[in-house]
Amino acid sequence: MLSRAVEVGYEGTTMADVARASGLPIGSVYWHFQNKEQLFVELLDHCFDVWRQTHASVDGMRELLRHSISDSAAASGSLADPAAAFWSIGLVFAFERRLEDNLARQRYLAIRKEMFQLVVSRLRASYAGMTEDVATELAHDMAVMGRALTDGFRVAAAAGDDTDFARYAELAADALESLISARLQKPTQSA
Repeated sequence: MLSRAVEVGYEGTTMADVARASGLPIGSVYWHFQNKEQLFVELLDHCFDVWRQTHASVDGMRELLRHSISDSAAASGSLADPAAAFWSIGLVFAFERRLEDNLARQRYLAIRKEMFQLVVSRLRASYAGMTEDVATELAHDMAVMGRALTDGFRVAAAAGDDTDFARYAELAADALESLISARLQKPTQSA
């Protein structure tokens, strides 16, 4: 089911496809999932659980970027990795504003927000020794930049770009670490 959803997207997936792929009668599919929206909500939740498990021990910005770009984003071009598949499916929901009332899109956006907060929290914890305000702002800014980079690399992988994801994960980490150093050396401006 996951590979079918990634392959043909939300619009292309039908409950009949799910029944065929699972080998279950269509009535059984509807027994478990009221409709396609609920099916995708469950699929997104499953992928998010996998993401949480695979990221449980990931710590620090460099490791987060390495894992997000060279592992997860690179795998976005493949159908085998549920954590990467989440993003492939999710990007469809992010871009499809006409699905605004769709429960699966709403769930994707809620998960994305929760993921962001988890990353900010992890980064915040790695900035020990800084004032609370500086560490919180820095963690937020680095999470925004990291997410933007990762989203871009996911699109590149899905498009089949010939990209050395491991190399660019390291370059991204170098750039963000330089940004952190520059920000910390910049004198605070008083109002």
